[in-house]
Amino acid sequence: MGKKKDKHHKKLEKLKEVMQNMVDGEFTGHVKVNFSQGGIGRIEKFEEILKEDER
Repeated sequence: MGKKKDKHHKKLEKLKEVMQNMVDGEFTGHVKVNFSQGGIGRIEKFEEILKEDER
């Protein structure tokens, strides 16, 4: 595996780990993943401040 593909693979593994932690923490919001030339370019996380059950 080339260096570039290995780097992309590590980013995907990290994203998977972060998303699993968000699920475990009952994340309420959305995640936006932008790809650039086949790899992850930018990841944004948007979370609700006031959840439905707290209103």
